[in-house]
Amino acid sequence: MTSDNASSFPDADSISLADANCIVLRLDGGGRILSLNPFGLDFFGYREAEILGRHAVGTIVPEKDAAGNDLAAMIEDLLHRPDDFTHQINENRRKNGDRIWVVWSNRAFRDETGNVTQLLCIGNDISDRKAFETVLEAARLRLTATIQAQNTRLQEANARLKKEVEERQKAQQALAVSHDRYRLFSKASTEGIFFHDNGILIESNDAFAGLVECTHDQLIGVDIVRQFVSTEDRSRVQQIIAANEDRIYEITARSATGRTFPAELRSLSGELAGRPCRVVTVRDITHRKKTERQLIQSQKMEAVGTLAGGIAHDFNNMLAGIQGNVEIIRHQISPQSPHQKRLSIISQIVQRGAKLSGQLLGYARGGQTELCEISLNNMVEDTLNMFGHAHQLITIETRLSPDTPKVSGDRTQIEQVLLNLIINAVHAMPAGGRLIIETHATALSTNDKREYEIVPGRYAMFSVRDTGHGMDQETQKQIFEPFFTTKAQGQGTGLGLASTYGIVKNHKGYIEVFSSPGEGSQFNVLLPASDCTEETAGVIDTRPEKGSETILIVDDEAEFLDVGREMLMLLGYTVITAGNGEEAIARFEEQDGKVELVIVDMIMPGAAAEGTIRRLKEIDPSVRVLLASGYNQNGELARDLMQHCSGFIQKPFRLASLSKKVRELLGNAQNENP
Repeated sequence: MTSDNASSFPDADSISLADANCIVLRLDGGGRILSLNPFGLDFFGYREAEILGRHAVGTIVPEKDAAGNDLAAMIEDLLHRPDDFTHQINENRRKNGDRIWVVWSNRAFRDETGNVTQLLCIGNDISDRKAFETVLEAARLRLTATIQAQNTRLQEANARLKKEVEERQKAQQALAVSHDRYRLFSKASTEGIFFHDNGILIESNDAFAGLVECTHDQLIGVDIVRQFVSTEDRSRVQQIIAANEDRIYEITARSATGRTFPAELRSLSGELAGRPCRVVTVRDITHRKKTERQLIQSQKMEAVGTLAGGIAHDFNNMLAGIQGNVEIIRHQISPQSPHQKRLSIISQIVQRGAKLSGQLLGYARGGQTELCEISLNNMVEDTLNMFGHAHQLITIETRLSPDTPKVSGDRTQIEQVLLNLIINAVHAMPAGGRLIIETHATALSTNDKREYEIVPGRYAMFSVRDTGHGMDQETQKQIFEPFFTTKAQGQGTGLGLASTYGIVKNHKGYIEVFSSPGEGSQFNVLLPASDCTEETAGVIDTRPEKGSETILIVDDEAEFLDVGREMLMLLGYTVITAGNGEEAIARFEEQDGKVELVIVDMIMPGAAAEGTIRRLKEIDPSVRVLLASGYNQNGELARDLMQHCSGFIQKPFRLASLSKKVRELLGNAQNENP
């Protein structure tokens, strides 16, 4: 980058470099660090508070490099003469003392008087390249020494040619062995290697011939840029060749059959048979690029999943307060009251909200709640019985293989996946069409060519195919992003396919999409096959069960604490409340063994839920603890806490489900303590 004579540094929002996958550093005119992006902080091993305001020299720049060069003086020159340092390579230092090499592009910003006020420095790690150059230099020195020694031997041999014919024959034999060794090394190399003179190929190894799908003889004399570089990269590669510099760069390569693939090239100066040339190694980095894309997608989904889980937790807590008040009012007024209808409407709205929250929890990490063995065939039939007659313009076909294995998972969430895909297909066919749903068994192996990494094994697959308008490649890249939707405003939340992706991922499965504009779409969902042959399902009893025991509720939400007390009192229980862990322990001790069940919210400020539960268990090991949360039971925190609890209930809950869960725990306690 070149220097800039602008009088002020541009606003940070206009640069938007904070998330760049490289080092982004800002220095003031005195060399002190104004900012360092997250990538740079992680790269150098500093926290922001440790580095901001400190001078670059002594932190990320050592005063002297390993060769004794004065880097402090170099930084001073950079600050005073930035135009002479638009590009530079120097040794840097991490917080832990590790020395690394970084290539920097610097841009200076000046005030109205021309004085440098700030420097923007963009850096990339080239430590591997420097190490590679060191190895090559050592190899070159060794090779040069070997050649010189051999030349000396040949000169001596020539001087004794007539008298030492036998020695000359031995030297020729040694040369033949050396040639064979070189040929074997060339064949054994997995990286393509070729020699070129200004872009014209003069020699290559078999690995390169295999990469570009040509025979060795066909390659000699070929223009490598025209034949083996993609159109969009040709101009850049020609500039690199013209610069005649040793460097590493990436391109999109093209084989003789038209196949394209990402490739990493290392170009070095060399000589072949006394002819100056460039030596280039070529590595197919398709697998590396695929892994990088998956890592970026996984990190992005994990971050948004964590956010979704937190939103769902808070949302469920609010819904729990609404649902609890509805239940209390419904039991306080006459069943014939006209307000019962209004309360039913509110309850339905709460259930819709809980369903949306369930989508968020399904998208977030650990979204599974109740695992059972599921028959995909039965699930498809049950879903279509509910859905099949709702859209008369759409013909639904099913192709359900009897050999489809069962899967282990949360039936509600897997049904949600199927329903989301069906709804998506219906929306893609507003004028009608065909909807085809298939199930069958399949197997994944390491030899499968897929865009994602797989775990080999047996899988059950169901697919949903439509004859709708289809999608282009750009849309397909975004459909699993949260809040992305192609529907008009107000017609979709953008959570359907995002939650579908999260649910499938949490079930250790995979989802594929195949689509083209005007040709419909097909979604394939692959789930690990279960060894179990029997399907399981839960039975829900909606009748409230009453009791008379003493129960302690611990929750930092005052509104929910009040609602929970009223709901339990409606069921006949004696209820004590506490707004935090310390208060809960005090109230529990005051009751002197009368409390038989404690309902504890999983997320509380102050004393953590785990510490509160441990203390309660120390006071009375026989007390039952019911963990309540807007999160689900399979989250990491919930799994840890469940080691010390007797049961779990997820907010929002109905009066009937609360009574059943409480009665289940207290009934078990009575059975264990007759």
